[in-house]
Amino acid sequence: MLSNYLNFQFDVQGKPVKGFCMRIQDDFHETYAVIVDGYHSFCVWLDQPSSTWRSSKYTNVEPGVLEKIISHLKVHKLA
Repeated sequence: MLSNYLNFQFDVQGKPVKGFCMRIQDDFHETYAVIVDGYHSFCVWLDQPSSTWRSSKYTNVEPGVLEKIISHLKVHKLA
């Protein structure tokens, strides 16, 4: 179990991706603010009824980057 803050760094298609996620207090979903170097920040959350990860409407990262961030969150569940 980690704190409410998780650093990440990985490569997607040879491009380095670096940033962090921070758990946000939300009464309805498991929600994280995501800050990635070179991109606008966005949120991801786990929709409980469907167990599906969702992202902000204007998330502007490559699909591979978003998938990698979500899989990183799944492995390192924040407190």
